[in-house]
Amino acid sequence: MDSDSSSLVYLNVGGKKFCTYNDTLTRPEPNSMLATMFSGRHSLIQDHEGYTFIDRDGEYFGYILNWLRDSDVPSLKDSKYSQLRTEGGRIL
Repeated sequence: MDSDSSSLVYLNVGGKKFCTYNDTLTRPEPNSMLATMFSGRHSLIQDHEGYTFIDRDGEYFGYILNWLRDSDVPSLKDSKYSQLRTEGGRIL
């Protein structure tokens, strides 16, 4: 994995596809699991299309990715917000 901050990263999170910059995954939370995964120091599992696979809930990852991009906290119902906090705590 090229750890260049401007390189695109293609993700398959629980079956949902995402595309972002390496910098988006590593810069905002430098001690997070995502930053560690995409530091270039680890081998990553890729699916048959070349997307890096992350075995988490893709429904909530979009919210996490938006938060990493611009610190936007979504407005959700309490039960969904609770699940988002759980997912975020596991991946960040």
